[in-house]
Amino acid sequence: MLGSVHGVERSVSSRPGFVVTAKGSVGLTCHSCGADFDLPVDSSSTIHVAHDAAELASWEDEAFECIEGNEKTSALELVEDELLLAVPYIPRCPKCEADPAILEA
Repeated sequence: MLGSVHGVERSVSSRPGFVVTAKGSVGLTCHSCGADFDLPVDSSSTIHVAHDAAELASWEDEAFECIEGNEKTSALELVEDELLLAVPYIPRCPKCEADPAILEA
């Protein structure tokens, strides 16, 4: 598994922030048949950083992820969160995912 955190380019957004990526594969067990399988992950998110609580509150109705600048969050925690959000709540192997009878059950 590879993960990275990079600053947002000013040409992409006027707000300060990070681009968090997670890429690789995660070993899971199929919820339907119990088979082990590897789930490929290639996920990326942008997290904007507010200077203080007031600025963060002013962004509440915006459609992007944001955190307060004084929060102590490590790059590892950001990558872990990205990975966790990429894993399905109920994992299914490719065979079960493709079987419409299993999806209806």
